[in-house]
Amino acid sequence: MDDRRRVADILRTYLARERISRDEFAHRTRLGRSTVDKLLVGLFSDRTLAVVEASTGLVLNDKVAAPALPDASPGTIATGGAEDAAPSIAVLPFTFMGETAAAQDWLADGITEDIITDLARLRWLFVIARNSTFTYKGRAVDVREVARDLGVRYVLEGSVRVAGGRIRVTGQLIDAATGRHIWAERYDREMADIFAVQDEITRNVVAAIEPHLYAEEGFRAAARPTANLSAWGLAVRAMGLITKVGRRHNEEARRLLDAAIALEPGYARAHALLAWSAWWAALCYWWPDNAEGYRIAARQAAEAATLDPAEPWARMTHGICLSTVRQHEAGLVELRAALDLNPSFALGRTMYGWGLLRAGRIDDAIAQTGLALRLSPMDSFAGIYTAIHGLALLGARRFEEALPHLRAAVAGFAEYFGPYNTLISCCGHLGLIEEAQDCIEARNRMGPPIRVGVLRRNLAGFAHAEVFVEGLVKAGVPE
Repeated sequence: MDDRRRVADILRTYLARERISRDEFAHRTRLGRSTVDKLLVGLFSDRTLAVVEASTGLVLNDKVAAPALPDASPGTIATGGAEDAAPSIAVLPFTFMGETAAAQDWLADGITEDIITDLARLRWLFVIARNSTFTYKGRAVDVREVARDLGVRYVLEGSVRVAGGRIRVTGQLIDAATGRHIWAERYDREMADIFAVQDEITRNVVAAIEPHLYAEEGFRAAARPTANLSAWGLAVRAMGLITKVGRRHNEEARRLLDAAIALEPGYARAHALLAWSAWWAALCYWWPDNAEGYRIAARQAAEAATLDPAEPWARMTHGICLSTVRQHEAGLVELRAALDLNPSFALGRTMYGWGLLRAGRIDDAIAQTGLALRLSPMDSFAGIYTAIHGLALLGARRFEEALPHLRAAVAGFAEYFGPYNTLISCCGHLGLIEEAQDCIEARNRMGPPIRVGVLRRNLAGFAHAEVFVEGLVKAGVPE
């Protein structure tokens, strides 16, 4: 495991120093983005390492152990590895079949998303986050390989077909260790019955995995705040855009969510996703008036939480909005509530960790952000996952441990200069002044020049402010 971590650290450092994005690295090596994502968390084969060595000139170890996952930080739920006692599952993107697949695959995505959400509400079941499993979308995969990559015991896959106002959904649950089919079913229904089909699939999967736990715990499907398929479809498409995290995707997602709310004003999930999109745009300085962006996010999040207190996205976004305005305890209550509703909510766990860090509970923050990385090891949000985990480690003055995570965060999301600020601080603490100066130059090309005084004001009221600013000063950032 140490060898695999070291190789991943070497690759993250290479990307950061060479200013290469993950997508560009995938193109250069012809390995594919999902393979690169695996490399950066220590999941790779000897063949993949050979390709990387030939492409980069890096010298990596000859042989490493069989694929494994990084250790999960302690948390309130099981780590979920295939060998663990707690059951664990990955839901692969359902395949949309038919002539209009390119135009309607969002329908299959929505069914997959809702099944993941329903399963993730069960506290005893470890569920890999949606964005990591969606890295397999459109690919022919061996479920046993997927299970090894993600560290799960079960894999659920399926397909969707629509014709003449009717929908056919198939699902099959596979024991990843043996490849044995545990359960399979086909549903032929009217399109209006799509939510009922999702619930049936989820109930059957849960019953097949752990009948005794199912009997004890029971199963409650996620609240269905709308029967309006058009509004639901708009929110599904927005979710796919939100996970891409870029500015253009964010703007299109907000447009779709506005349309969904116009169709169904009481649709809590649409309000919640719009709140998150607005908050993310404010975080990235994409609003003409950034303070107004945060106010819009807070207003939408509060509205979503009022419409449906059991909506995890609403409680998460409401919580991080409260944290952002230094209402730490109130924010932590909301962020914790999101995880009570959905323990396998990887993004929610990262946000909870961020809130804990700001409130001064640094060890708890590290545990939560570390578990989020385990929940979604190949997530398209990996830029912020690694950024916040690295930030928490920096807050604990564990600079050597923080460094590879912060380098990976810079490589993972080029449109946001926040990770650059944290990496500069970390380099300052470690005496890596040349790297810090390179990062300052790269960071200053992205926006207004970095200044200690500005960041001191921005971080005022957060527990990690002192150590953050101290590193900036050591790195030579002007006041």
